[in-house]
Amino acid sequence: MKKSLKILSVLAGILSCGTAMADDIHKAQTRFGLVDGSDNILKINGRLTTPEIDGNNSLFVEKITRTEDADYLLLTNGGGTACPALFSIEKVTASSATPVSFFGNCADEPKRTVIPGKSITLSFPAFRPLKLRGAPATTYVYDIPTGHLTRDGNSVSTACNGKCQ
Repeated sequence: MKKSLKILSVLAGILSCGTAMADDIHKAQTRFGLVDGSDNILKINGRLTTPEIDGNNSLFVEKITRTEDADYLLLTNGGGTACPALFSIEKVTASSATPVSFFGNCADEPKRTVIPGKSITLSFPAFRPLKLRGAPATTYVYDIPTGHLTRDGNSVSTACNGKCQ
């Protein structure tokens, strides 16, 4: 699963209008600077973000859309066999970087739909790891104008409580 996650991240970076650095799936160039997760800690222009954003085994970064005043990144927190991946959306502006807490059902290949200026949707298939109960299919929608996140139509807390991990 980790291999498919890496391949997916590389392909998505290449296909995302050249905004990701195709040679490094841990970095993405925004209008406001270089975002780097290669040390499993997110940095923008070499500085830690506030709140701090930490990955488990890896932290992939991909620019997925933009508005007039912000760039939006999809962060993929690579985990282990029991939970291969969780995701976060980070809004980066000239003066701030605002993440949502990591979310998902551990499936590492959600279907993505981006409606520029409106929403980012991640639809996760059911996740059934060996010998574990697993998680049902679920859909998360991030409303770009409000920064509000829903799971299957219900509000989800996006607070990182000092650190997103």
